[in-house]
Amino acid sequence: MPALALLWALPVGAQRVVLVSFDGLGAETFFDDPVAAELTVLKETARRGAASRGVQPAFPSTTANSHAALWTGCYGDVNHITANAPPVLPRGEHTVFERGNGFRAEQLAAETFWVAAARAGVASVAHQPTQGYPFTRFNSAPGAVVVNGYQTRLLAPHALWTPATGKRMPDGSYLFEHGPASFRVIPGKKSVRVALTSGKQSVSVPYAPVESEPPRTRGLARRFSAPLLLESPAPAALYFRLFELGDNGFRLYVTPWQELGSSVPLERIFREAGGFIGNGPAALLEKKLISETEYLEAMELVIRQMTRHAIWLQKKFQPKLMQSYLPFPDEIDHMWLPAARSGDGQAREWRRWGYIAIDRGAAEFAKLAGDKNKDHLLWVSDHGMAPVAKFVPVQAALKQAQLDSKAAYLYHSILINTADWKDGAVPPQDRDSVVEQARRALSGVEGVVSFFTPGQDGERLGIGGPAGGDLYFDFAPGYGPAARGGGRGAGEARPRGVHGFLPTRRDMQAICIAAGPRIRAGAEWPELRIIDIAPMIAELLGFPAPPTFRGRSPLAIVSKP
Repeated sequence: MPALALLWALPVGAQRVVLVSFDGLGAETFFDDPVAAELTVLKETARRGAASRGVQPAFPSTTANSHAALWTGCYGDVNHITANAPPVLPRGEHTVFERGNGFRAEQLAAETFWVAAARAGVASVAHQPTQGYPFTRFNSAPGAVVVNGYQTRLLAPHALWTPATGKRMPDGSYLFEHGPASFRVIPGKKSVRVALTSGKQSVSVPYAPVESEPPRTRGLARRFSAPLLLESPAPAALYFRLFELGDNGFRLYVTPWQELGSSVPLERIFREAGGFIGNGPAALLEKKLISETEYLEAMELVIRQMTRHAIWLQKKFQPKLMQSYLPFPDEIDHMWLPAARSGDGQAREWRRWGYIAIDRGAAEFAKLAGDKNKDHLLWVSDHGMAPVAKFVPVQAALKQAQLDSKAAYLYHSILINTADWKDGAVPPQDRDSVVEQARRALSGVEGVVSFFTPGQDGERLGIGGPAGGDLYFDFAPGYGPAARGGGRGAGEARPRGVHGFLPTRRDMQAICIAAGPRIRAGAEWPELRIIDIAPMIAELLGFPAPPTFRGRSPLAIVSKP
């Protein structure tokens, strides 16, 4: 149907589409895990609209390449984002062992749906998308506002300040460095004051006990300070949370200082909407510098600020297409999913707290869709999550097979060091032989259970291409790839939530939930591919799909009520 005809077919005023992606929210969790009962906003959207039984992400089912497929309507064989850390192109200028940053846009080779919409005259906002920075012709265009704070300069990470980590001054205050700036902390009886040493900006941070209940009705992150505005070298707003204050000192959490990149000026966003946080302070929790409930308070702040920025951007730019993002539940399920599912009641409650906070964020995102009779609301995700307790040393297996100079390990796949790579060691005629040697080497490793090649499975899984592997493989449930080294067998380790596995596995499938005037209430879509979502957005808004869109809009699928 021509784009203009699609526009005429829509109800009057039904020109807005709001899409929000939740990192790590899998279909298995959404449909089968009791904690998903807390996602009341998403459940209600499914009741009044449609939900797919599952969505096939990219392979490996990781964040950067699955989101790239979501945005571009094609997998990494076309868009060249094949992993979180993909090989670097062009091959002739880089070795097979070099890795780039798949979250950045330098290697993106296909147009995103917001660029296609903007070229057709549909005003768009892309808020915190992967591959949203730096700005290229594939992720930016006139009429599209792109905002990304994840891939810009990180001037200072999450931090916890105590008297032991600062410098005591003669007046009893403490001096702290946070990135390029210095701050003075002046303790009081019930609060501390944090002042920027190079200016007049300061903020009072009152002490309050750590929250003891999840945020069902109370305000998110209500015990954090007001924002402390910074201007140089990158505008930002920092938040502080005083977790302890007493005769023995204080424990003061400080949010990161991250540059916010934007394709258009956003002069007042920090003053009017507050700061950008990015992710939760999982690293501080891993180091036992903060507790689980302290982490959860910081997680609430991330959600609160992400929704405030999205609301501010929609109010300012009034887009017809609004995309936003939340980095949860990925972070909490990496930490707590295995323990919660194995019966650890405390981990289960921490996880439930996180999902309640996510639901509060979803309620704010849902307001962006405005009129339920005119606007379309889509909840999507990039992958699922599985508990893993045994970790397989893939790189070590290649080395033991004397393939470490002929083959490189890329997450869930092997790249042969063929002559088209810089300093390549394998002649083209020997490629298939080395692939078979790698297959035999990994077949003998505990936990590796199946293999896939671009020649046989490329179209189905979207694997291969110039930045793709030559041999892909999957693991048995409970097994996953080791981060480094080790012997030939699988090693025991603290269980973690892991993804990256075969995207047709139920525990790796993502979600797609949609509601609006073009979505039949109560419809159940079959399993989709993540590349089917961009064509659906094009159909809903009536703009021409670019030729790189390889998926099929589920609106054309006959679905049962």
